[in-house]
Amino acid sequence: MSTSPPASEHAVDTAIRYFGKAVNMFDPLRFRAWAEMGLTTAQLRVLFLVRESPGVTAGELAHKIGVTPPTISGIVDRLVKMDLVRREDDESDRRLVRNLLTEQGNATCNRMEQGTEVFTRRILIEMDHTDLEAFIAGLKAFVNASEYVSRVEPDLAAVAMPGLNHA
Repeated sequence: MSTSPPASEHAVDTAIRYFGKAVNMFDPLRFRAWAEMGLTTAQLRVLFLVRESPGVTAGELAHKIGVTPPTISGIVDRLVKMDLVRREDDESDRRLVRNLLTEQGNATCNRMEQGTEVFTRRILIEMDHTDLEAFIAGLKAFVNASEYVSRVEPDLAAVAMPGLNHA
């Protein structure tokens, strides 16, 4: 992918540590979603995937988040019971069931998105311009590397954590 020399092990370890801290900064938002809305992180992820791809099938959802079809069925069942997702039969292929957000599901996604933006914006405005530009460049490089790795190693999650689907 790149022509630059490989990153040092120390730099990679440091990046992993800081990335973990950055991800954990959002725990208060996830905990609020769980406490106030009764939603797990997996359920939130599925909600946003359904919003991103209206009409997505359970099989497609399972593939996108790397879980088994029975696991995704359970997650979607709970979201349907909470009136956040609705299922519709595919008119062109009766074997397929399409998942769509309800009005309440869309409102829940909007609330989480707005909360995340307020939270993140408050942190980012504390950064000076040079650091913010470097952060943007770093995030762009990280996303590009992630997209590359997902193309060349599509099953990396299973390689990184083998056996979880068989537990």
